[in-house]
Amino acid sequence: MRSIAVYCGSSNGSETIFSKIAKELGHLLAKNNIKIIYGGGDMGLMGIIANAAFDNGGVVEGTITNHLADKEKKNLNISSIEVVETMHERKINMFNKADKFLILPGGIGTLEEFFEVLSWKQLQIHKKPIILFNIDNYWEQLISLIDKTIDCKFAGENIKDAYIVVKNSEELRKVLNLDVKN
Repeated sequence: MRSIAVYCGSSNGSETIFSKIAKELGHLLAKNNIKIIYGGGDMGLMGIIANAAFDNGGVVEGTITNHLADKEKKNLNISSIEVVETMHERKINMFNKADKFLILPGGIGTLEEFFEVLSWKQLQIHKKPIILFNIDNYWEQLISLIDKTIDCKFAGENIKDAYIVVKNSEELRKVLNLDVKN
């Protein structure tokens, strides 16, 4: 079984398409036997994708910190949940369990998680695929910001090779080499 760390919002966001896609992805990953590694909460997009996967027979492993267990409502309806003390422990646990990283819309925490695995890849700490799911053009300004770092010579053009941008579920299926059935 392959595994994918999913980084996304602990809220639903402003657009219904975010929740719709998260639910579809949970179902799709479960049906293709891809284990979801995520932040362990039962709220927002992360709760939606985890619950959709688990409800469709998927394996879902969460890691949450003590201080977020109540705030993000620790998800007790998944395959396993681990409670750790620090955010660093949470992130390293997710990193170590994942074969790939999938970034859905989210806030500052999601951005931080994306930049951490991206910088680690740039530093050659890992070679795992990073997929930025640009649902409804959510990540357009982030992509432009990365382009700006290249234009201003703070990053090399090769940083764009460190991650893949997909715009829809069909592109994601192709990148993950998934069965097209949903």
